[in-house]
Amino acid sequence: MRCWIELNAAALKRNIAVFHKLAGTAIMVPVVKSNAYGHGLKETYDILASTQPEWFGVNYLSEAATLRQLGYKNRILVVGPIHPKACAEAFELDADIFLGEESTLQEWIQTPAAQKPRGHLKIDTGMSRQGFLPDQATSLIARLSPHKEKLVGICSHFSNVEDVLEQTYANQQMDAFTSVVHQFRAAGFQLLSHIAASSSALIMQASRFDLVRVGISIYGLWPSRATQLSFLQSFGKLVDLEPVLSWKTEVAIVKGVHAGQFIGYGCTYKALRDMTIAVLPVGYYEGYPRLASNRGHVLIHGQRCPIVGRICMNMMMVDISHVSHVKTGEPVTLIGSDGPEHIEAAHIGEWADTIHYEIVTQLNPAIPRRVVSSS
Repeated sequence: MRCWIELNAAALKRNIAVFHKLAGTAIMVPVVKSNAYGHGLKETYDILASTQPEWFGVNYLSEAATLRQLGYKNRILVVGPIHPKACAEAFELDADIFLGEESTLQEWIQTPAAQKPRGHLKIDTGMSRQGFLPDQATSLIARLSPHKEKLVGICSHFSNVEDVLEQTYANQQMDAFTSVVHQFRAAGFQLLSHIAASSSALIMQASRFDLVRVGISIYGLWPSRATQLSFLQSFGKLVDLEPVLSWKTEVAIVKGVHAGQFIGYGCTYKALRDMTIAVLPVGYYEGYPRLASNRGHVLIHGQRCPIVGRICMNMMMVDISHVSHVKTGEPVTLIGSDGPEHIEAAHIGEWADTIHYEIVTQLNPAIPRRVVSSS
């Protein structure tokens, strides 16, 4: 591929330190699911291995297996639903799993204690995704009492923190979760409780129970503009989160286009003047969203260059008429800084009518990831 991703190791470590400080006595769980939010699971692990994280969070057992193959020895929390018959695999990987639906819970209960993976009971406090309802707590306590040794956690997940400035619904969820936790503890269970992810860890201090599961923000990305504003309103000053990822390519072709010519598939862009365009060897296969066609920008020579025409599978065209002396092979910034200009993953998300989570996680895993800073 003629594009590459650069990872700022120092920024990643600093972001982790921010959340260690915010978490206080809670244990911080860096979430590296979905290829470390597109940053590269192996590369992210290599950066963090020297810090010896107590936990990592993943979505799949296959990701847990990769971490074990890379040499990680500590706790792994699998936050996605596993196949009911995969309890034995989870045990072999020494992974903690979520118990969030009946068939998996039943299989886990029936698994002999000597082969039973550690479980975290998922409570659905209002997300309506994984988990058992709070009014099932009494029956769950009865069923799980013989398995107190292997039931090590109880958890939930907020559904509406980062999209709003006022946390009424999240507080209702937290109240429901706290009630269930108290019921289990009153019944003699000793459980790690956890509900906070990036946005709630940032702005809801009361949500930082025993574990704090932080995903998008360890990579230096605020969950949303609303989260930034909420944090600023509450604390008067933002914590310093530094984006870890930059995405770059190079100019593949420089060519002239006459006034009146169309550019790209579908004839969606017509040159109204003589233009010079650069063809870049990146398209939606590499992870640049097609919906950003005729809307997005890239950076060349420290200047913004608009995307013209539809983004193709492996190429896009940008207007460089205003940029002097652009040559083939010169670097282009898709995400990151060039001189005074900066493009964030969130900007591409806005151009493509989506969120920055999708932009970074859709980056093709085959794109080379390079660690550029380790200080």
